[in-house]
Amino acid sequence: MTTGRIAVTSVGIVTALGQGADVTFDRLVRGERGFSEIGLFDVQGQRTTFAAEVPGFSSEDWERREGLGPLSRSDALAFAAARDAIGNAGGTLAGERVGVAVGATTGGMFDAEELLARFPETPLSEAARRRLVAYPMSRTADLLSVAFGVRGRVATVCSACSSGASAILQAALWIRSGVVDCVLAGGTDALCRLTMTGFNALGATDTVPCRPFDRQRAGLTLGEGAAFLVLESEELSRRRGARVLSWLSGWAQGAEAHHLTQPEPTARMPARLLARAMQRAGLEPSEIDYLNAHGTGTSNDGVECAAIRSAFGDAAGRLIVSSSKGQIGHTLGAAGAIEAAISVLAVERQCAPPTGGLTDPDEACRLNHVIGEGRPARLRAALSSAFGFGGAGAVLCFEQAAAPAKSAPAVRTSRRVAVTEVATITGRGVATGSACGDAIDESDGPDATRPLDALDPSRSRRFDPQTALVTLGAEKAVRAAGLSPASVGLIAGTAFGSVERTLAFLHTVLEKGARRAPPAEFPHLLPSSSSGNASIYLGLEGPVLTASALDASAELSALLACDLVDADMATAMVAGGAAVRDAFSRDVLGPVCGTVAQGKRDVAGFVVLEPEELAAARGRRPLTIVVERDECPLEGERGLELSAPNDAARALVVAVRNSGAAAPLLARAGWGDVRVVADIGAAAGVGLAYASARIARGDVDEALVLGFGERRVYALHLTRPP
Repeated sequence: MTTGRIAVTSVGIVTALGQGADVTFDRLVRGERGFSEIGLFDVQGQRTTFAAEVPGFSSEDWERREGLGPLSRSDALAFAAARDAIGNAGGTLAGERVGVAVGATTGGMFDAEELLARFPETPLSEAARRRLVAYPMSRTADLLSVAFGVRGRVATVCSACSSGASAILQAALWIRSGVVDCVLAGGTDALCRLTMTGFNALGATDTVPCRPFDRQRAGLTLGEGAAFLVLESEELSRRRGARVLSWLSGWAQGAEAHHLTQPEPTARMPARLLARAMQRAGLEPSEIDYLNAHGTGTSNDGVECAAIRSAFGDAAGRLIVSSSKGQIGHTLGAAGAIEAAISVLAVERQCAPPTGGLTDPDEACRLNHVIGEGRPARLRAALSSAFGFGGAGAVLCFEQAAAPAKSAPAVRTSRRVAVTEVATITGRGVATGSACGDAIDESDGPDATRPLDALDPSRSRRFDPQTALVTLGAEKAVRAAGLSPASVGLIAGTAFGSVERTLAFLHTVLEKGARRAPPAEFPHLLPSSSSGNASIYLGLEGPVLTASALDASAELSALLACDLVDADMATAMVAGGAAVRDAFSRDVLGPVCGTVAQGKRDVAGFVVLEPEELAAARGRRPLTIVVERDECPLEGERGLELSAPNDAARALVVAVRNSGAAAPLLARAGWGDVRVVADIGAAAGVGLAYASARIARGDVDEALVLGFGERRVYALHLTRPP
């Protein structure tokens, strides 16, 4: 683990104001706004017909330039921002150990939604099927990792509108832990009919360009774009003489456990995250000079301002505040990254951009706003805040490059993460603990458990099968572990999200028009809705998000949860995933994307992860210990860097599928002679729970759990506790 700071050495931005960080920031400071009539798709029947669309942008141009096969519009926006960031950093990503972290919500929806809306009435052509390769949200990170030769960590996360900030936070944890030296981290989201129709149906959009914090504000305005930050360890940046734009010195992440779309009125969670980010940075409120607020232009602005006053106290009056959404729109999964990049440039250039559309601040929102044009100011440090559906929030703190290094707190050299409980939902029913060692079941016949029947109907009436699986699996694991839910976070893996529910929504819009879109359905279509709903149902207030890596989604979730536990971001995390046997995923997306995630049954698997010492302090004996975790490309020189088992006869390899890449990877890691249990039927955390249970009941002494994504393999090495 490194004790140095985290340097931001470059940023890249693509927004409706321009393709490039410099042009975007310069136009922001001048007070220009990027709203126009939508030209990407038909907006007939929509309440609002304009947005912050990136003008003159062509995904086909980027597809030809990169030569990586089909690119969705979200993919192409990501490449444009990433190339801008890397170009500003000198043309390459520094260091041998490089990672990529991407936050998103829409993935390839813009390019696929018309195909989805007309299926099955209009069968998919071969050309259409090829385009669906770009549908998964995880594809952006996979393609960036290939384009830039990334051999370190790669992750795709979704926490609704805080996704981009969550990705940057995750990258910071990787650098602090020493697993990578440099990360390309950010977010991307393209405009699409689904989100446009959904927000209009909710009545959340304004009929004029949005006016954050203004007395007349009446809703948000959507936008699109991408931003990436190049983050490096201080050691690497010093060694190569890099120009540091700012230091990423603090961060915080958590959930409200209140409501899927409405913020908790006391503002307790956002105030807590603002305070924690400052505390982690070692700064007092009086030392923060600028805040790039979430500021959407909705009634939620008043709650956010209350949080700012609560966190900053007497210093709130001098804090300079602005929201970039008044000029570039709400870019959803990209918002947290774009606004973080703007905050970096504000600190670097000593100028706070304004809030477009703000002329008369609401009484509930009276702060030190920037109105009209940007304000030159002494900005020693800035916060960037992002809050999303489900109450998932993230706050980042950036300090100016000239800031002196603080005396570093004592840092652990290592911290072992324990698996203290497991739960599975399979055709056999619900199991916890060592009983999960019998979880593998691919027999035909009726399921022994209907997850929705096992939940409180008054609180789960809008749950779809995937959300019910995540909620019930996480609930069984947390309760069996004897934990207070408020101290726990959740990461749920998914390959494609709630596909059938999305298809039904799109069919309604196509057949009946945008004005007939069911407003209550839209918030449940986001990839993070299952984890958000589960956190609300269970009262989880730790970090809550969704991870996606196709068949390796659950294993990626567990790796990320270990990172959060190891970094003191949560007392405990529950991680895993759910796979639903919907026909479209099984028969169309699965074959196109090369997944086996949708088997014969709906299944889920979750594990509870805690610091070993905290489990011991509360008298909890672990089922197993995560002694190593790693990931690597399926092809290339780098293999899994893991220890060989002490006794191959007493070890086990558990894999979602028996990939052809497994044998050479296992051989190189010293696991070639170990028995492999594969094709377990679902990329849903069942294998992780199964391996933990087999160790707990003494069948084996250690296990290696493998998850195979499109281009990478994720691994966790488990051993019997001492």
